[in-house]
Amino acid sequence: MHIKNLNFNIVGTGLTVTMLVAGCGAGNTVSSTGTSRMLSTIATTVPPGNPGLRESDGTLHVIPAPAAAPTIVNVVTRAAELGKNIDLADNASSDQAAIDAVLADVAPGSTVYFPNGTYNVSTIALKKSGVHIMGQSRDGAIIKSDLSLAGSAMTIIGLHDIVVGHLTFTSTWAGTYSTDTAHNNPSAGGPLNMIATGKNTYNVTIDSVVCEKFDRIGVRIGGGSHDILVKSSIARNATDVGGGGAGYGFVITGDSHLDAGTNPFLGNPLKDTYFVKFDNNTTVAPYIRHGVIVQYWAHNNLITNSHFDGTRLDSIDLHGEDEYANEVTNNPITNSQRAAIALGNSGSTHDKTGVYNWIHDNDLVGNTLGISVEYGTQGTTIENNTIRDNASLSPVSPRGILLGSSTGTVVSNNTISNNTVPGFVAVYLADNTAEGTEPAGGPKNWTISGNTVTNSGTAFKDAASLDSGNIIQSTW
Repeated sequence: MHIKNLNFNIVGTGLTVTMLVAGCGAGNTVSSTGTSRMLSTIATTVPPGNPGLRESDGTLHVIPAPAAAPTIVNVVTRAAELGKNIDLADNASSDQAAIDAVLADVAPGSTVYFPNGTYNVSTIALKKSGVHIMGQSRDGAIIKSDLSLAGSAMTIIGLHDIVVGHLTFTSTWAGTYSTDTAHNNPSAGGPLNMIATGKNTYNVTIDSVVCEKFDRIGVRIGGGSHDILVKSSIARNATDVGGGGAGYGFVITGDSHLDAGTNPFLGNPLKDTYFVKFDNNTTVAPYIRHGVIVQYWAHNNLITNSHFDGTRLDSIDLHGEDEYANEVTNNPITNSQRAAIALGNSGSTHDKTGVYNWIHDNDLVGNTLGISVEYGTQGTTIENNTIRDNASLSPVSPRGILLGSSTGTVVSNNTISNNTVPGFVAVYLADNTAEGTEPAGGPKNWTISGNTVTNSGTAFKDAASLDSGNIIQSTW
């Protein structure tokens, strides 16, 4: 047996390989490509590159809690003391000037408390570090913005030690929703973003908020953000799910997409985005295009314990702009119209996702595609995921795990079961067309081992042209 490029699959921190060599007869090969086959058991701890909330030496990084803000300031009471009025009614009377006055007045270490009611504003721009914003209850304290296709309902720019919690962010938009992902909604409106951070912002917690009736993004963690926790929050009812960045629930993004060999923003406090944790968040169908986007060199972020249901396209999308060393784990994802989790993307400035992203222990149920890795993406580890009860919800062919143009993908110990729609293939290898700077082609130097496929159509199909240097289990 001739084995090509084996060292690619065994070099790297925390990756060990034990292999049982299978015979070369026809009974031990899964496809007729002529590639050498080997049954291998992969035991991984943390893949190369230290993905997720890990320092460069592999030690776990703990996101610091924002500094305490023990002084409670009632926004309504303090506004009145400053000669301003907040009426708490949902009406055309603006509360903007009163809220601005309170935020300008309070000192660091203060929690500005919003009693239940509706606060009619354009935008709340936080100006001071160390000031928390807390509603009486998530569903009762409502920030209602009159912005339309512009700005953000709340901005946290260049600040630190902030907590925003227990609020609903909505808008005055009253148009007609659309589920059309190919065309923008002519009736779209609301702010571009509901909450936006960036430019040297850190030690921020966003907890138990609802974002709805926005055009583009519910929560946008922007370029120059680090040590950010977004938890127990909901995005729903985007006013547009067409192209051009509309209808995203939660986003982690660097400054912009620059084509470079390594991260051009690394260490730049105004542009580098890392150590962001999305924990226990939810998107609600059907007016969400993507649940989570990670893009523009964003790295070492963690998406966990979050439920994304019925997204119009990929639920968790590593968007094809060199985002790297991110960890996606323990997320229940249901009924995505395309992939539950996608790495690499076509169109616009997209092509490959960056290296060493780790996709593991997710429960993917009723999605058209389970996991896809495409357009030149390198060094991805996909392990211990459950892909079950697949549905054929769009023109996309139903697949469990799809490998397009990619290098060094490890697919191990996944369970693919009860996917009974016609044409389902559990693990499918195929060519991509050229995209961005990436040439056309299929996957190479991949390792597929220890996966279990039951009651799920065709276990394995290799329809790719770049089938080289690979290791694959011989039985399913």
